[in-house]
Amino acid sequence: MAQPATGYPNRPIRLVIATPPGSTPDVGARLLAQYLTEDLKQPVIVENKPGVNGLIAVREVLKSPADGYTVLVAPSSTMAVTPHVYKKQAGQVLNDFSAVSQIYQTDMSLIVRSGEGLESVGALLDAARKSPGKLTAAYAAVGSASHVAIELFKQQAGVDIYTVPFNTSPAAALAVASGNADLLFETVASTEPVVSSGRAKRIAMTGASRFKLVPTLPTVAESGVPRFVITTWAGAFVPRGVAPDRIATLSSAIGKVLANRDMARKLHTAGLLPGDASAPSFEAFWRAEAALWEKTVAQSKALQQE
Repeated sequence: MAQPATGYPNRPIRLVIATPPGSTPDVGARLLAQYLTEDLKQPVIVENKPGVNGLIAVREVLKSPADGYTVLVAPSSTMAVTPHVYKKQAGQVLNDFSAVSQIYQTDMSLIVRSGEGLESVGALLDAARKSPGKLTAAYAAVGSASHVAIELFKQQAGVDIYTVPFNTSPAAALAVASGNADLLFETVASTEPVVSSGRAKRIAMTGASRFKLVPTLPTVAESGVPRFVITTWAGAFVPRGVAPDRIATLSSAIGKVLANRDMARKLHTAGLLPGDASAPSFEAFWRAEAALWEKTVAQSKALQQE
């Protein structure tokens, strides 16, 4: 049953993050928690519950009262892709949550091993076509953004690339840096440690146009795979039944944080752009994204799970 909004919040708020520490959603959520604590005058506690591409966190939050004190922070892969990858879970994600705010949005980057001659998307495509199945792509988990990205890339480019799952995005990036994989689609935040160390190289971004935080990098679309476009995001969600006034309070507070110049600067440093904090507009955006990915997953057997 929905709880009245009067006096909300008057005790700590729990942010349950659907990804592990150090992941891109975790970075965004922890920055958000710092500023929300100041704005709401209540502690905002961060708790990571990774696993099954976010479904462990989904179940954890749905066990909590619908009172606005337990908030799910999850990426687009969990909220828009996973419901169609794990079809039995679709209702749990799409029917049992309300959107609060988009926290950030970003394009993914394509990284490759340094010194392997894969200096451009064109060179990568040439290598893949010359030796089908020889190149190896890492990805974070079944149904993750990195998994969706490589499967779409293979489909649209018409190439055969062997794929290997890893437990987390940082682990997948490390696999490329250490020579256990040749390429990876992941966010700037997750790949920055291996790129800045020189062990991997970022060769393209996945947006429809050049990403404004790294404008010198071409897009995959302009580099030989013209229909390939992927952007990712993370948002805050609450179980259905939370009072509309409480959702509005949370959304307004997050919007205030995202408008803070210092917060925006820190997000930019992590390769992220502040999201749209309006609950109604984010709800509509999320539903549209889920409908789009339903069609995409249906076309890929590699993405379909029980």
